[in-house]
Amino acid sequence: MNKETRFLPKAPQQINKWSSLIPAAFVLTWSSGAIFVKLGLQYANPFTFVFLRFLISTAVLWIICLSARSPYPKSGKEWGYVILTGLLLQAGYQIFYFIALNNHLAPGILAIILGAQPIITAFFAATKIRYGQWSGLFLGLSGLVLVVADHISAPHFPLSGLASALLCLGCITAGTFMQKRIKLSQPVNMAIQYSGGLLVILLLLPFFGGWQVHWSPVFLLSLSWMSLVISVGASMMLYFLIQKGNLTNVTSLFYGVPPVTALFDYLIFHDPLSLLAFSGMLLIVFGLVLIHRRGTAL
Repeated sequence: MNKETRFLPKAPQQINKWSSLIPAAFVLTWSSGAIFVKLGLQYANPFTFVFLRFLISTAVLWIICLSARSPYPKSGKEWGYVILTGLLLQAGYQIFYFIALNNHLAPGILAIILGAQPIITAFFAATKIRYGQWSGLFLGLSGLVLVVADHISAPHFPLSGLASALLCLGCITAGTFMQKRIKLSQPVNMAIQYSGGLLVILLLLPFFGGWQVHWSPVFLLSLSWMSLVISVGASMMLYFLIQKGNLTNVTSLFYGVPPVTALFDYLIFHDPLSLLAFSGMLLIVFGLVLIHRRGTAL
């Protein structure tokens, strides 16, 4: 296999063999992100953490691109579209994601709020949605409402964290629609998007706490996981699914993130879930089953 074809799509039979594993792998890795961010924010402010994450991820992706010699955008308009998509899907999403956690929004709740993305996508997507899928989407939404309502009623619920989470949701939803139209190879697409995000973070860094980091083994573990496993690995899986699948089906995978994140949250940070919140989780899981039952494959 030569360098130019290393990152080309695999043959259909290979895709069919492995595609069923990609959604589960994506949910599992994506769910771990909030936990590692929360660990890392004990040693650095949000913008320093995001900057370092973008720096490492961008360097890795450009190394892949230079090695593969993949084609680049052919016009200034195409370059601008890819960069703007990255500013939403990567920079805006990650900035508000980190700020929400830094404002003490629990990782499980942040994941649940972001789980509203499939409903928004279904309303604006051009693809036809079956009745069973609509039932699953609204069951999932009902579960989100139960869990979020349970935590908003808490005496110290961080409204600033909630606002950041909603902005995070807006960025990733708009960016996902834009990403669907990009046909570049994933390493090139992501390298350009991350480069734009890195520049934005660098410009904003002096105005949002400056350089604040305490180097430690835990921080290095958190930074490495977020830079390589999430920003490169999980994001490539997400972009592949967006390119190959129905947007409603793809974004509905985010319904699977809250239960896994909440489990990690409980095991590592001991953040409890009430009976009401647990009931919401069950609705989310049942809704996801309806969305992805036979006949709605990615």
